Amino acid sequence: MSHLEQQFADLWLSLYPDIDLHSEYRFIPPRRYRWDFCHLKSKVAIEIQGGVWMQRSGHSGGTGLVKDYEKLCLAAALGWRVFLLADSMINDEYLKLIAEAIEHSPRQPPGANIELI
Repeated sequence: MSHLEQQFADLWLSLYPDIDLHSEYRFIPPRRYRWDFCHLKSKVAIEIQGGVWMQRSGHSGGTGLVKDYEKLCLAAALGWRVFLLADSMINDEYLKLIAEAIEHSPRQPPGANIELI
């Protein structure tokens, strides 16, 4: 777990101890896609975007961005709502948005019967 992911986890636990999140959840087996954090029943995922200001980050180069876009497209097709958080967004305000999305979403099991590309 990165230091930003730990920062998020610590803040989440202090603000919303009754809302359990899974970490490193593989949401499309056998693909290797994982969410940094997610709430399964509401299909809300949180991705911590570390290194957005770095010149050579896995998420900021062309290949990395295309892989991220593919992951997000497949997730949307499966009904996931994804929150992308930069380091400056790990705060009470954004965590409240996420908690409200979890609390006010229709409860549904993870997964769907669609054919993935």
